[in-house]
Amino acid sequence: MGPGGRAAPLASVPTVTTPDEDRDARGAPLGDLTVRAERMVAGGEALARRPDGRIVLVAGALPGETVAVDAPVRRAGADRATVVAVVEASANRIAPPCPRRTEGCGGCDWQHLAPAAQLPEKVGIVVDALRRTGRLGEPDVRLGASVPAEGYRTTVRLVGTDDGVAGYRRERSHDTVSAEGCLVAHPRLGEVIPQLRPAPGLEVTLRCSAATGEMVALWRDDRGRLDGVPPAVRVGTRAGFTEVVHHGPTARDDTGRTSLHVSAGSFFQSGPAAAALLVDAVATAAPELAEARHVVDLYGGVGLFAASVVPPTAAVTLVESNRSATGDAVRNLPDATVVRGDAGRWRPASGAPPVDVVVADPPRAGLGRAGTDAVVSAGAATVVLVSCDPVTAARDAALLREHGYVHDHVVVLDLFPGTHHVETVTRFTRARRTGRR
Repeated sequence: MGPGGRAAPLASVPTVTTPDEDRDARGAPLGDLTVRAERMVAGGEALARRPDGRIVLVAGALPGETVAVDAPVRRAGADRATVVAVVEASANRIAPPCPRRTEGCGGCDWQHLAPAAQLPEKVGIVVDALRRTGRLGEPDVRLGASVPAEGYRTTVRLVGTDDGVAGYRRERSHDTVSAEGCLVAHPRLGEVIPQLRPAPGLEVTLRCSAATGEMVALWRDDRGRLDGVPPAVRVGTRAGFTEVVHHGPTARDDTGRTSLHVSAGSFFQSGPAAAALLVDAVATAAPELAEARHVVDLYGGVGLFAASVVPPTAAVTLVESNRSATGDAVRNLPDATVVRGDAGRWRPASGAPPVDVVVADPPRAGLGRAGTDAVVSAGAATVVLVSCDPVTAARDAALLREHGYVHDHVVVLDLFPGTHHVETVTRFTRARRTGRR
C-alpha cells in the first residue's frame, strides 16, 4: 500500500527476483494470494485462477506471469484483484515510458506491456469475445494496424488538481496527477496543457487540429473557472476547426484526403491517424461502396465515413443524435440527407432509393436490439460495423445473425496504444434466401 493506505500505482509494482520469499523487494508482504495469469480479457485485466480453480481477474498482470495480488473483491459479477508484486515477469513486461503513468495516471493502463505485444493481445480478446458471446466457432479475425504510440491523441480530457494545474485522474480514484508531459497527447496540446489553471475538480476538454494547429477548449462555467487559456484557443461548444484525414484512395476521392469541420462539442476519433485507419478498413470491408447508389451512415457523427468512402454519385443518409455533430455533418456533406435523431428509431423514408451499404459506428454500448432493427430495416446486402468494445461487437454479431446476416470477417485496430481499448471493423453480408418468398 502507498502513503495514506492507498494502493501503490500498478505501474510501480515491484518485481521479485526470489520467488520463494514471502516479501517483495521493499520488504512488504507479497499479498494475500499468488496466482498465474493466463490471458487478457475484455476490460484490460488478466484472467488467473486461484489454487482451487476459481477465476479471478487481475489488474496489472500479463499472460504467463506469476503475481502476488491483494484480497480479491467481488465486483461486476467477478472476483477482481490488483497486483501487489510480480513474482515471475513476462518477457513482454516493460517499464511504463510515461512519467505520468508511473505516478499513477489511470489513462494508459497497458503501458507496462511491450508495444509489439499489445495488438496481438487485443486480437486474442476479440477472438474470445466472438466465440463466447457471439457464438462463432472459428471467426475470421484479422490483424490490422496501430497508430503511433506517442502524440496520437488530439483530444484530451483534463481535470483541475488541488494544486491548480491541469491533470488526469489516478487509476481507480478521484485523486489526480499532473498532465504535463503526457506521452500520448499531441505536441500542440502538450504546449498548452502546462499553461492551464483549472479550478480543482473542473473537467476540461482540450482539442487540436493536427493539420492546422487550431485549438478549442470546452468546460462548464457553472462548475469552476479556467484561467491560462491562450488567446488563440477558441472556447465553447460552437468553436471548431478543420481536420484533415490522410487515408488511402477511396471511391469518393483517389487523392486520399478528407477535410472535415469538427466542433468542440462533436465526437471525433482519438486523432486523424486513427480516423485514417478506420476509413481504410471500412473501404476495404465494403468494396461494394464503389458502385453504391445509396449508403446509410448510422451514428454518423461529423460525417467521417460518408465524406471519405462514399462515391460522390451516391445518395447518402446520415443519422446522428448529437446536435453539434449533425451541424458539422451538414457542413461537411452539403448534398447528404442528415437526420438528427436516435439511430435505433430510424427507418428508411418512404420512396427512398434501395440501400446498398450500411455503415454503423455506434457508441460503446453497441447496436443493441434497437440499432440492429434499424440496420436490418435498411435491407442492405452489405453492413460494416465499427465497434469500440469487443463484447458488444460480439453481441451485435449474434443479433445480426438472427436477421440473416453472415459474419464475414473482422479487422482489429489499435487506435489507443498503451490502453486496453480495441477497435474492430466487421463485414456482414446478407445470407441468400432460397425458395419462394
